[in-house]
Amino acid sequence: MEEFLSKLNELMVRYPYSKTAIYSLGLFGFYYISRFLFYSNINKREINKTEKVFYKKKVEQYLRYFFFLVLFLLWFAQLQVFFVSIFAIAAALVLAFKELIMCVTGGVLVRSSKTFSVGHRIELQKLRGYVLERNLLTTKVLEIGPESNSQQTTGDVVTIPNSLMLSQAVKNESYFKGYSIKSFHYRVKAAAHIEDLEKVLLNKAIEESESYLEEAKKSISRFCQKEGFIIPSIEPRTKVIVEDDKISVLVKLPVLNTEIANIEQNFNRLYIDWLVLHEKPDLEGTEK
Repeated sequence: MEEFLSKLNELMVRYPYSKTAIYSLGLFGFYYISRFLFYSNINKREINKTEKVFYKKKVEQYLRYFFFLVLFLLWFAQLQVFFVSIFAIAAALVLAFKELIMCVTGGVLVRSSKTFSVGHRIELQKLRGYVLERNLLTTKVLEIGPESNSQQTTGDVVTIPNSLMLSQAVKNESYFKGYSIKSFHYRVKAAAHIEDLEKVLLNKAIEESESYLEEAKKSISRFCQKEGFIIPSIEPRTKVIVEDDKISVLVKLPVLNTEIANIEQNFNRLYIDWLVLHEKPDLEGTEK
């Protein structure tokens, strides 16, 4: 017996987990013996079958709580070392694959929040273009520009890592189902010419949007109802802007996304013709 205890003690010293394992086996035995004794006591009571089932379930529930609590305390030290190792490995993996994880997270964010879809026109930082492809890691965009007021595509396809979606604001210009509300502003040198330029630009805006204005209203109204907010009227209109003693006239109108470049050019040509008649043509129209 002494030799057996000696070998058992040597085994526990050599393998520290063996002691905890033996205690765990003893805990299993205690659990089943206790349950047997409690069940026997309940069966001896003069109560109906429903009450017996109820008490047995309660006993089972409390015994399990006790069992798992003691088992956790027995293995806490070993589990602590294990979880520290797991966290160290996880931290190393996060550092090694940081960009990949951020790209995947950004892709999930874009999909779950429905920020944009294939075919939408977006702007991220100084990049503008049409979304050609969207996956978990990257987004491919057909570039527009590169000038800030240009509406023509360059023919270049830019691949954006989705990690940028986590730190940069994304502007979606296609939320109105194929329509956008665009603004163009034009400088005026003489204040006396403001009303004339306003009239010319407003008439041109009405002419450009007349064919699709009602459809644009319906499309934008459906979007507003879905999102639960109200936007001002999308009718073509003008506005006078005064900044640092410089006067500009802004014209705002709904446009088809596929026609933005053409409409901008039409307004620019109209403005140049107006300048020839009224002022020196030394100013350009820009789109906001």
